[in-house]
Amino acid sequence: MRFLDPPTRPFSPRVIQAVALIGVASSSFTITVLSAALPDIADDLGSTTSTVTWVIAGPLLAFAVFTPMAGKLGDLHGHRRMYLLGFTAAAVMSFATAAAPNAAWLIGARIVAQAFSSSTGPSALALMMKASPDHQRTSVAGTWSAVRAASPAVGVVVGGPLIDATSWRALFIIQGIGMAIAVLAAWRVLPETERRHDLSFDVFGGFFLAVGIAAILIPLNRAPSLGWDHPVVFGGLLMAPLFLTSFVRWERRVAHPLIELSVLRERNVALPLVSQLFLNGPYMAGLVLTSLMLGAVFDYNTTAISLLILPRPLMFAAGAWLAGSLVDRFGGRTIVATGCSAVALGLTLVGLGAVNQWIGFVIAGVAFAGTGSGIARPPIIAALTDAVGDRDLGVGTGMLNMTGQIGAAAGISLLSALVTEGSSPQRFLMVFVIAAGIAVVAIATAGAIRFSATLPRTVPPPMPTAPYSATVNLRRDRTRSGADQLQ
Repeated sequence: MRFLDPPTRPFSPRVIQAVALIGVASSSFTITVLSAALPDIADDLGSTTSTVTWVIAGPLLAFAVFTPMAGKLGDLHGHRRMYLLGFTAAAVMSFATAAAPNAAWLIGARIVAQAFSSSTGPSALALMMKASPDHQRTSVAGTWSAVRAASPAVGVVVGGPLIDATSWRALFIIQGIGMAIAVLAAWRVLPETERRHDLSFDVFGGFFLAVGIAAILIPLNRAPSLGWDHPVVFGGLLMAPLFLTSFVRWERRVAHPLIELSVLRERNVALPLVSQLFLNGPYMAGLVLTSLMLGAVFDYNTTAISLLILPRPLMFAAGAWLAGSLVDRFGGRTIVATGCSAVALGLTLVGLGAVNQWIGFVIAGVAFAGTGSGIARPPIIAALTDAVGDRDLGVGTGMLNMTGQIGAAAGISLLSALVTEGSSPQRFLMVFVIAAGIAVVAIATAGAIRFSATLPRTVPPPMPTAPYSATVNLRRDRTRSGADQLQ
């Protein structure tokens, strides 16, 4: 069997999910412990902490920019193919990262590695969704989200002592080994999805979208340190509408667009994207703000801060794992509204803990926010994947990840700019309350999504050769025919 050929025998959905999740885990477990190790990395490479922060910021930007395009390539050429090629290159770059002689090499290798591994996110989810029945999609999305959340928590437990005993380089060696194991397992197990020879990849559309998104994310990421009047920040914000407008105009006239813009008018496509902005923004900003607050108000060191934040990814994983059964029992709208409310409550509790110096409130708030985000995301993901159809799972989930990254960058940059090194506990409370208010907006947007109960198909699925518009129209007809069963 050649490297890109599908396996000679089929495997069960559970085996396919397990193998796909090995890759998801190995690609994400470094992020939390890496953020705590930045000062050590800066000292080792003779650089500054502000420069080395791009070890985290750069890959996040690359992930946001390249994920939609990687998802589209998977839809066109097969998600197994994209998973194997992307993850193989990412594994090689992980070993190259461990050998970095200076900060520039380290940052560049991390960005290239994340650009390649961006293909594994939508491809892993698409393969898992494709292998599972429609009524299990919320559970599948929950499992995928849980592993993405739990993996960084494992990184804190394993990576912290490992770095203290050896070096930060060991973290990337272990990651490279994990990725190599994931590639071998995927080669043996993962099936191939349908390839679309009748379509081509929209290169110019991808270019306009990548530059436009980067022109938003880079200024938002650098504004707190450079200032809003800095040429990089100001110039980027001027470039963004120019390239995004060019993207929209190009997509309207090209024969095979990267994104079918008409689908953005569909409720269950547009609203999950918008809700992801307003949910992920305050949630990710809360992580940064909590770290700053624990250092400024409670005077904790990096190890203590990492351990106090640990309940957040653990509770996120637990919530995401339970999301499928909760939706089956209470309905998607109820669970999403409850989850977003828990995020808002958690952020408020952290702020109150800062003012009163009650560490118990902080721990409870971190746990509430993690649980709420964990149970809210899988129903949103499932609603969008059902709306876009199996043939566009990659680009659909890629768009969802992209908007989540935009929300995270905007939330972190804008909200963290409101606090300084000497900010008072009252100042932190005010910023946490603002973040909670943004999370409340997510309740309204996500609450307007149509969350379907487990329904038998009343309309046959579109034929494999049907255009995207046919998929949307048939799914709309099926939704209307079962309107009395909507949650």
